[in-house]
Formats: sequence, structure tokens, C-alpha cells
Amino acid sequence: MAIQLTNILKLGGSVITNKQEHYSVRYSDVYRIALEISLAYNKCSKRVVLVHGGGSFGHHTVATYGDVKSSEAISQVVYFMRELNMIIVDALHAYGVPAIPIDTHAIFYRTSENDLQCFCKPLEEAIEKSVIPVLYGDIIFSYRGPEVLSGDEIAWKLSTLFKPCKLLFASDVDGVYEKPPIEGIERKAKPLDIVRLSNLEAVEFSFQGRTDVTGGMKAKLLHGLRYWHSGIAEVLIFNGLKKGLIYKALCGKPTPGTRVTL
Repeated sequence: MAIQLTNILKLGGSVITNKQEHYSVRYSDVYRIALEISLAYNKCSKRVVLVHGGGSFGHHTVATYGDVKSSEAISQVVYFMRELNMIIVDALHAYGVPAIPIDTHAIFYRTSENDLQCFCKPLEEAIEKSVIPVLYGDIIFSYRGPEVLSGDEIAWKLSTLFKPCKLLFASDVDGVYEKPPIEGIERKAKPLDIVRLSNLEAVEFSFQGRTDVTGGMKAKLLHGLRYWHSGIAEVLIFNGLKKGLIYKALCGKPTPGTRVTL
């Protein structure tokens, strides 16, 4: 029997929250996305791992404390990220998707060798039962103490577990731009069809997407240099705010965006 492809879908924090407003959810987009995931789940893709960013929940809370070293900062970031996680899971349940919340801080740890370790057996079992695990950018503990683990790195790390897989990054922009779009004339800037991890110096990353504590678009691609492997069938960065694109990406239909290669 052929090994089935797993879709790893990362929802950017700017897709599900309003980053300009603290603790503000884009409810209409969250429920539209949940509907698209439901349609894809029922028609073409039951092997899905969902990861979401922190948006105005995680990034604001980290910025409020300045770091995540104190016990209060840790507990507050975990609290607000779990709240956002349950909003996503509840939306999926509203459309009949068998999704379950997974606490990132409970299964990841970074070692002194800077290796991100994961107790991922529960995720494997969930996927085999056609259940969708929903993880999120979060605080984790490491040999250095508490630190922020981005949803982007989680997605790349999980790609090393689920092979073959597609990595789908739903952002609030149309892809990766050679130069950042200038405010007011965004339509004149076009995203690259392909970006090569071996040639990232050709891309000017300043102001691509929203500024956040996890490094934005550049960090997303740099994780690829570390985690790339032969089991990755496709990496696509696309606009998750555009209706229908998440459904198309999950079902392998032509989807506008930037494809990432080595």
C-alpha cells in the first residue's frame, strides 16, 4: 500500500487575528478557513496537521513582558495561546472536523545541541485515526530555559516526521517578494513563483509581512535550510485571506503563491 501524503498547514497569526488590535480574532476568516478545511477533509485530505501562529495573542503578550523568562510571562503566554487554540478548534468542530488541541509546550523540548525534540507519537496515532491535531506557536522549555517556539519551526520540524508531506504556509500576503511591496502600491509588486533556499540573498526581506517576535518571512525560509529533506513533496507560501485558496492547497489544486525549493 502506498504511503499517504500528509498536509501540514500553518496558519499565520496575521491570518487568524488582527495584529493591530490586542487579542482580536478575525472570526469571519477563522470560520471561513474552518469551512474550507472541512470541505478538503471530506473530499480529498484526511491526513492534516494544523499549526497556527500567535498573532495578536502570543506576540503582544511576549512583547508586554519583554521576554519569557519570568514565571508570570510563561503562564500568561500559555494561557492566551491556549485560548486562541481553542477558538480555532471550536470553529473546526462547528463544521464537523474532528480536530483536537495539542499543547505545544507539553511535547517539545530543545536540547543543549539545539535539537528540537518532540514526543510526537500521539500526533502519529491521531493522524492514523483521521483526527486533525492542532498545534500552535508557544513557550517551550529548553536547556537554556523557557523560549518561544514559532509555528513555522513546528511545521518544518513535523515535516521530518510525516513523510511524504506537503508544507503549506497560509500568510496574509500573496507569497515571497523579491523586494517588499511599498504601501499604497502593493498591486504593482508581484510575488516570486519560486524562491530557492540556496539563494536567499537575492531576496530583500525588510517589511515582508508583519513584524513579529519570531522573525517573519525570513525566519520561515531559514528554518527550511535546517529541516529540508527528500520527503517534502511541496512547500507553498500563499495568501490564506483569499477565499478558497486553503481548500485548493489542501486538495492539490493549482494555487497561486510562491513555491520553495532547495
